[in-house]
Amino acid sequence: MMNIHQLKKTFYKTLFPPKFGNKKIQSLYNFVSQNDSDTEYWTIDGQLQEFIGIIKSFDEGDIQYFFERISLWNSYYLVIISDKFLDSHVRANVKYDLGKIYAKIFLLYEDSDPYFLIDNLEIAVTMYESKIDTGTLIDLTSKIEFMHHKKLITRQQRNYNIHFINSLIDELSN
Repeated sequence: MMNIHQLKKTFYKTLFPPKFGNKKIQSLYNFVSQNDSDTEYWTIDGQLQEFIGIIKSFDEGDIQYFFERISLWNSYYLVIISDKFLDSHVRANVKYDLGKIYAKIFLLYEDSDPYFLIDNLEIAVTMYESKIDTGTLIDLTSKIEFMHHKKLITRQQRNYNIHFINSLIDELSN
């Protein structure tokens, strides 16, 4: 059964897309919304290169602004962005820690289907050799426990990801 509030919110966002006060974030939003139907076919000489060009110019202020306004984003767009972080071309061209950003998107993902992001959490963190702080790791553990409690992920997914996060905590303490 679909949540009426969520349906109204999605409908409203479709008719009246958000206006961001940051040109780079607005550019990213516009690009993803215009190219969301064919993301599996983005190529390095096409949309993927344009995506890289947009996020490559982000600075700390843009990233902070993105997270302050994350509730304005369509959840599907967040999944697309997170998925593209895992592309080797993106990794080769973007110099900041997208694994850490992936983890924060996972934490702030408001919909009841964050399992789209959990399967690649380890890949993103490992790929970017992310240095995630203890507080974020504890938050990740809590989110994973919550997802398991709500039966959004299996016990096996829970155990695997908790083990991975514990290994990151161990690395920090050494």
